[in-house]
Amino acid sequence: MKKFIYIVLLLCISAPSWAQKTPITEANNLYKKGEYEKAIKSYEFVLETHLISPEIYFNLANAYYKTGQIAPAILNYERAKLLAPEDKDIQYNLALAHDHVLDKLDIVPELFLKRWIAGIRNAASAQSWSYFSISFFIICLLFLSIYLYSNKSGFKKAGFLFAFLSLSFCIIFFAFASIKTNEMTVREHAIIFTPSVTIKGSPDLSGTDLFLLHEGTKVKVIDQLGDWRNIQLSDGNEGWLKKDDIEMI
Repeated sequence: MKKFIYIVLLLCISAPSWAQKTPITEANNLYKKGEYEKAIKSYEFVLETHLISPEIYFNLANAYYKTGQIAPAILNYERAKLLAPEDKDIQYNLALAHDHVLDKLDIVPELFLKRWIAGIRNAASAQSWSYFSISFFIICLLFLSIYLYSNKSGFKKAGFLFAFLSLSFCIIFFAFASIKTNEMTVREHAIIFTPSVTIKGSPDLSGTDLFLLHEGTKVKVIDQLGDWRNIQLSDGNEGWLKKDDIEMI
């Protein structure tokens, strides 16, 4: 019995020291000390173990930014934003990093309604929209039960109306969650990692030179052929580059 108590006491005493040696804690401590290169390696190690969170991507992006590596910083800010689109710190730091990108591209204007819906959808994560969808489905069932079991016509009408509205919101929020989930699983956007790259008119080194892009620029991959990727810019221009010139978000 005494031996068991000693073992429990030893575990309790040593538990804090184990916690201090976790990879995430070690990476955070290195960042706080200003040892950013070592922190980068530690955060990358954590991500390689498939422990993914917006906080880890955000801290890794900050470490890259502190060392002047803008393209990796933007890449990881974008990955953090995918997981936590509502986070203001991520949005602010991403905007700061974009100020260092040489390419200043125009954005093709979208219809107001489409832009408005996208703004609402991007205001929350896929997980949050899922919770909203489930919540409104439960609310829909509650109002539906009022409609089915109430003896008063006023309650039945109100129950039917609110059940219909709740179901509508449930479907809308489910659609938002599905789109956000698809954005995380099917990555279409990438960041230029080459200091400068000439965009070709065809997937061939002998193709016509169209324009020049620099590291840190965000592009959308719309097609691929072998080692070549067909990319589209926010201003609508398209072209081809080698897959080694970009890193998928």
